[in-house]
Amino acid sequence: MNIEDDHDERSNEKPPLHNTQCNYSLYLFSKQNKFRIAGWRIATSSYFEGALIFFIILSTLLLIVNTYYLKDSTDTIDNVLRIINICFVSIFAVESVFKIIVYGFFFDKGSYLRDTWNVLDFFIAIIGIMDASLSFVNIPMIRVLRLLRTLRPLRFMSHNKNMRILVKAVFKSMGALFNTLILILIVYLMFSIVGVNFFAGKFQYCSEDIFVYSTKGECEAGGGEWRTYDLNFDNVINGLIFLFELTTQENWPLTVYQVVDCTDIDKGPARNYSWYYSYYYVVFLFVGSMFLLNLFVGVLSYNFNKVQKQEKATFGNVVATEEQLQWIEIQRMIVRAEPNYNIRTTPDIHSWRASIHKLITNIYFELAVAIVILLNMIQMAMRYEGHPDWYDTMLNVFNYTFTGIFTVEIILKLIGYGCDFWYDAWNIFDFIIVICSYVDIVLSNMLSTSLEFLTVGPQLLRVLRVLRVARLFRLVRKFRRLQAIMEIIQLSLPSILNVFTLLGLVMLIYSVLGCFLFYDVEEGNLIDDINNFSNFGFSFMLCLRIVTGEDWNDFMFDCARTTYGCAAGVGCGNVTAYLYFISMQIIVTFVMLNLFVLVVLQLFEEYFIAEENTLSTFKEDYELFQEKWLEAKPSHMGYFIHVDKLRRFFRSLPPHFGFEGDDPNRLTSQILALGIRSDLHKNIFFNELLFRTIFLRFTKNIERIDFIKRRERKTLRKILKAAEKQAKRSYYDIGRSAFIMSQANPFTSLMSLRITLKLWRNYKNIHMNRVAEYQAQGIMNYMSDDEDSPDSFK
Repeated sequence: MNIEDDHDERSNEKPPLHNTQCNYSLYLFSKQNKFRIAGWRIATSSYFEGALIFFIILSTLLLIVNTYYLKDSTDTIDNVLRIINICFVSIFAVESVFKIIVYGFFFDKGSYLRDTWNVLDFFIAIIGIMDASLSFVNIPMIRVLRLLRTLRPLRFMSHNKNMRILVKAVFKSMGALFNTLILILIVYLMFSIVGVNFFAGKFQYCSEDIFVYSTKGECEAGGGEWRTYDLNFDNVINGLIFLFELTTQENWPLTVYQVVDCTDIDKGPARNYSWYYSYYYVVFLFVGSMFLLNLFVGVLSYNFNKVQKQEKATFGNVVATEEQLQWIEIQRMIVRAEPNYNIRTTPDIHSWRASIHKLITNIYFELAVAIVILLNMIQMAMRYEGHPDWYDTMLNVFNYTFTGIFTVEIILKLIGYGCDFWYDAWNIFDFIIVICSYVDIVLSNMLSTSLEFLTVGPQLLRVLRVLRVARLFRLVRKFRRLQAIMEIIQLSLPSILNVFTLLGLVMLIYSVLGCFLFYDVEEGNLIDDINNFSNFGFSFMLCLRIVTGEDWNDFMFDCARTTYGCAAGVGCGNVTAYLYFISMQIIVTFVMLNLFVLVVLQLFEEYFIAEENTLSTFKEDYELFQEKWLEAKPSHMGYFIHVDKLRRFFRSLPPHFGFEGDDPNRLTSQILALGIRSDLHKNIFFNELLFRTIFLRFTKNIERIDFIKRRERKTLRKILKAAEKQAKRSYYDIGRSAFIMSQANPFTSLMSLRITLKLWRNYKNIHMNRVAEYQAQGIMNYMSDDEDSPDSFK
């Protein structure tokens, strides 16, 4: 094995501006220009990236603050917000110019506008400059530019690698969905055209009593207003909107009644007059809502998984193989691995704590605790409203008993594990639950006190009791399949966090955009003083309601209404509401919310469903490694073994790890090639040895190209930091200097010493043989006074 250390990595650092072929930026700055080189170092600095993210966050907050002053504002506030906006626009404009000078503008490979994300940044910067330049002009066109401010949060994506991968996968998946979307549109057009022929002009009613006044004249004579349903088939566009709402199945029973009650053109409804039209409705419900919608989601799922795997496997211009990706994932697992908790907490066999440790690590003890947890959950579920006093007393006695049992368990573990008790998350979890149980008991008794300041409301008790229910999670450790599912969920958390962040950005953009578009819509069928777009807070809550599908169509019609039921500046909206609400349904409800499911399903497919998956393969080898690690009798809380135990350790490993234990010389050369690091005490860290051991197992059949070696060096740096941290916790006389001083292979120094001693022994034997020969020839006093005489070897 030959893994370059940090010094080798630094010696192979690429020169400045290696990632652009622009020799003369803007025909002025060469690659040797000091200003351009300094700019490249700044642009690639993590501090520069962090500063940009900070300004993006501030500019997003400015957008949110703007929504609170769209109607009720003053000249002073407008000027302050305008000046702050100009500052942010200037910062982003300077950033674009700065990067154009560093990378070049467009024509050469690696130039600024050759990157899609830079194009997005540049577009937002140009729009910002135009908006700031024309901010003093009040014309309708400027309103469009101000709406484009809402795109600023998208810059988060260009500065987050994982989110870029996710977004690229989504957009490439949408590209593959083009044929499916054409098919869906054709089917919608067919049903819309049929609907226009069936129902055009028939969806009308009187505002007073829809079943009494059947014509416009009768309605107006009765003091009503003749209206058309918001959902209608008066033209193909309205028909498409009707069908899209039917696809989302929002209020579909009401639309069924609307269809079956229709009578004739310019006539009001009559109950069940056209019942046979319900077949049209049912056919589309099956075809459009149940089949086409699920076809859309299925094709999206297939292409998303396919594209995301390609994106994750792409490193620059290199596409990693399945084996290389598996090795990268295994390295992440190696960094997170820890010795078995029961192994590293075992006290000395002669210690009085040893018997207690043996008890609490016994499988029957764990089984008994699991049974008590289940019984405790049953006891908590037995409460009901109106139970008698004796029943409550009995449940309280059971509660005290279970709390006492769990307290004894905690005390035994504190004794058996010692200080290591606090290094296990499950132990801390159990301790907190026991404390909450006692707080629950104390507060329950304090409720009857007459001292007002000691009385605590029952809501807090309910919270504490819910925390006690969380003991069920402890049972996860007892079942391997449940534990595997929890591990997969844990592995999916970073991906889910990326999807959640992307969803948050999209929701933020729609919330701010809704404020700019519909802030003056104050009244409607559902729009009121709570459900509105008057500011970001109300808008965000309303958007959350809309993406769940609850009455989204009624809010859309309230914001799109321009005729009856509204007055300018009070209730009237605009036709952009159709595009706003329908796009939100497609992007957020159909795509973004399904991404959560797709991400989890993808990981289940990789790590759970497939028989030969990375997680199971690693766990099998990891368990074997743990077993051999235990046989080596590790020290310092189970995290270190001495270098003298290396040969025995590797000889005990199964053959599939790749170590030839039957050939001592070959095994020695293999161990020397591993480059194992240790501290000054010649102790080897658990994760260090795990990485070196697993390395030969998984890399013998893969090509270790540059990006694989970079990942290995990164993994080794993480392991080194973990070793330093654990060393300080295990024995306090050693710090970082010990690891820096012992970067060389500890086995090399041991073997060098043994070779030196062996050579010295051979030299001694040869010299003694020569002395014997001289003595046999009668030269008795040969070298008697020499410092190399035979006596000097004794």
